[in-house]
Amino acid sequence: MAAGRLAGILTLLAVAAAAPAQPSPSEIEYRFRYPQAGSATAAVDIAWPTPLPEPRSLVMPRAIPMGYGEQRYDAFVTDVRAFTADGQSTTPEREEGPRWRLSAGATRVTYLVNLQQMERRILAASDQSRVRDRYLGALGYSVFAFVDGHENGPARLRVEGPPGWPVFSTLAPTWPVVSAPVDTRAPDYYALADSQIVMGPRATVRRLAESPAPLYLAAYAEGAVDLDRVGRLATTAFQRVTEYFGSVPFAHYTVHQELLTPITPQHEYGMSMEHLSSSTYYLAASAGLTSSSTPEDDARVLYNFAHHVAHAWVPKRAYGHGYFPFQWELAPVLDSIWFAEGFGQYAAIMALAPSAPDPSAFREGMLNRRFRANVNSAPAFLRRLPLVDLSRVASTRYAEDFRTGRLVFSRGGLMAAAIDDRIRRETNGGKSLRDALRFMVEWTTRERRAFSNAELAGLIRQATGADTTAVIDEWLRPLPER
Repeated sequence: MAAGRLAGILTLLAVAAAAPAQPSPSEIEYRFRYPQAGSATAAVDIAWPTPLPEPRSLVMPRAIPMGYGEQRYDAFVTDVRAFTADGQSTTPEREEGPRWRLSAGATRVTYLVNLQQMERRILAASDQSRVRDRYLGALGYSVFAFVDGHENGPARLRVEGPPGWPVFSTLAPTWPVVSAPVDTRAPDYYALADSQIVMGPRATVRRLAESPAPLYLAAYAEGAVDLDRVGRLATTAFQRVTEYFGSVPFAHYTVHQELLTPITPQHEYGMSMEHLSSSTYYLAASAGLTSSSTPEDDARVLYNFAHHVAHAWVPKRAYGHGYFPFQWELAPVLDSIWFAEGFGQYAAIMALAPSAPDPSAFREGMLNRRFRANVNSAPAFLRRLPLVDLSRVASTRYAEDFRTGRLVFSRGGLMAAAIDDRIRRETNGGKSLRDALRFMVEWTTRERRAFSNAELAGLIRQATGADTTAVIDEWLRPLPER
């Protein structure tokens, strides 16, 4: 993308992000309140501009975008109350699934979310919100419900913490962080739910870079960590990935890292999660980078940052069926996890490769360690599955049975490498998979829809002129017997 065009887009995005969050007649107004330090619960208020003309359902998510599983966040919701314009309140009837019935005439609903209970009962750190000593970290989809039928409209959010607590939202990052309510907007419920809230005296927020977009680090640590080192690696990863994709489809980006002491031996740390304009990293308290960390540790963290930043393009903005529009109540069955996870990871590898002493050796080493080793060690019954079938199996157990997750992203990553090799051969090095991924991000934005597996080869051909049909077909088939 031309520098002038990119700068213009960034300017428009920055102006939109900085504009005061004045209410719109059509906006759904959200209010997240954590008024008292040490409390187990946070309060959420949702208001809409006109009374409901008919009964509607309040819906709490159970599925997480790119979480490939389900969490019953509705189990931590209590004290649901609905209000009419004249202030009368009722207790909505609980419906089947993660729903409460709102009567016609309702204009507002309130409820509490028990974050402490959520952290204790959900074992995967990447799926939890939490309150710790002088700290709160909340995932939007774990605390924000929506009124069925209103999820495509714009939303306004106000975040309030205890007196004197710094408050930070990835929807509208600011630095220095303010000890006051934060007001911001989201274009729809998905963007609201895909955001994070960080607050408390033990939270650290830094602005790392201004270009190619403002980059922030939000951190909380219960162990030793060198945040200068973390910040340098996050900045490098962000800048190299944005250069690879050649576009910046967000006004700002936040890297959110937590170093946590496990609250039970069963709690799991070490997974990360990607979002539209941020990524979250949940590590054990002892896993922080320090002055004693090795260059190998730096390389591992750099790749992990690049991997999850890359997902802001693939699949957040170039995706197969099931990623958008997202089904919040049940984990969608997805045919293309291999593209979302494998192609995204391959993009991260190729974004970092040019800065390696030997780019070809770096690429080959990463393919061996990140993908081929997983394929070679996979059990035979998973190897025999066609890739689409494996993707469907992984849709609900990607991390729960990580054999499925590792194999589906590894087969996708090796497909991406094979496609890249084919494009380079057919174009005599004039084009690469990077050109195809850039085109697919633009195509998805323009068409506003997912692509099907059957369309992938055609899109790649439009972008590069190379025919990769045979490569795709080969990798979609079951793996050969060993």
